[in-house]
Amino acid sequence: MSKKNYITLTDENGVDTLYELIDEVNVDGNSYVAIVPVCTEYYVLKKVNPGKKNESFVSVEGKELERLEGVFQSRLGAIDYDN
Repeated sequence: MSKKNYITLTDENGVDTLYELIDEVNVDGNSYVAIVPVCTEYYVLKKVNPGKKNESFVSVEGKELERLEGVFQSRLGAIDYDN
C-alpha cells in the first residue's frame, strides 16, 4: 500500500479542514490535485469473536463508550496527518 498524503487547508473563515491528496497531474504546464476531505467523525465498535470466521461488530454505549472515547481521542490526537 502506498503512503497517503494529507494537507490541511484553511478556509476564508479560518476553519482548518484535513484533506487526503488522492491524485496529482500536470496539464499544459499547470499542476492540479484531487483531494477529498478526511472525515473527523468516527464510531467506536466492539469486535465479537475477533479473528474468527464469524467475527462481527456491535455498537458500544454508555459508560463503556465514554471510557473508550477518551482512549481513542488521545491515540488519534497523537497522529501527525501532515507527515
